[in-house]
Formats: sequence, structure tokens, C-alpha cells
Amino acid sequence: MIIHQSARPLTQLRTENATLTARLGELDHRVENIEGAFDAIEDAPPDTGLDMRELVPWVRDHIAQLLERRLPQNKGRLRWCRSWWLHPEAIARFDALHRSWTEAIDASRGNALATYYDHLDRQLATLMDEHGPFSACEGGHHGTERFVTKLGQLDPPAEYFDVLDAKIDHI
Repeated sequence: MIIHQSARPLTQLRTENATLTARLGELDHRVENIEGAFDAIEDAPPDTGLDMRELVPWVRDHIAQLLERRLPQNKGRLRWCRSWWLHPEAIARFDALHRSWTEAIDASRGNALATYYDHLDRQLATLMDEHGPFSACEGGHHGTERFVTKLGQLDPPAEYFDVLDAKIDHI
């Protein structure tokens, strides 16, 4: 009987350890996402004028609190991430939308706002697509699994540019 009683706390400790290990893994993943977002912001060219202190409330007020969509709670097609600022592509797309919005409201006449909403619909379709940046996010919550990766690029060898320069000089 004594062996059985001592085995139970050990089993509980193992279970708690497994739970804490899983939570730690999730936190590590979140930290990596935040670091990636900060890297993307830091890597942005200095002349872009990206100001996250301005962009975050703008997205909240003009997109997150304005637009209504039925968000599936499971593996449905449409996705949203309330922590969109953890996705470098979302930052870039929302910054472009913010600039478009600013130009649209500065234009006092015409269909500038309608054009803006066309842009907004296209950007949201990309962000919320099953293959888009929010594909791991469900029910508005930031996903901890990475379903998407950066497309990447292989840079051409230096000779590639020499050949291009020679062709341009020959024209």
C-alpha cells in the first residue's frame, strides 16, 4: 500500500512536468514569433516611415473593430489573428493599407475610399487565406504552430548581373 501511495505523487509530478514542458515550448514559440516580428520591423528600410505606435491603433480602429466576419473556431477557411503584429507580412500589408487610407481621406472627392476598400478586401483575403500568414491562427487567437514559412530566395551569381549589364550596354 505504501508503494502505491508514493507512486501516485510521482505520476502527478510527471504529468505536471509534461504540462509545464509543453507550455514552455509554446512560450518559446511565441518569443520566436515576437523576435521575428521585431526583426522584420528593424530590417525595414529607414525611409518607410513605419510607426507601429500609429499602425497598431489604426488597425484596431479601422479594421479589427470595424469589420465583421464569421470566424470559424476550427479548421475553416477564414482566419484572423488578434495578435497580427506578430506576423511580419501582416505588418507590411497593414502599413500599405494605412498609407492608402491616409491618401483616400486626404482626397475629399471621388471614389478614393471605395478604391481603398477594394485594396482592403484583397489584403484581407490574402492574410486570412488558408495558406496565408494567419493560417495557424484560429478563432482570432495567434497560432503557436508554424504552417507558413518565408518564401525565401536564392540570389543569382555575380555573373548574372554582368550578363544583364552587357545586354543593356549592347542595346
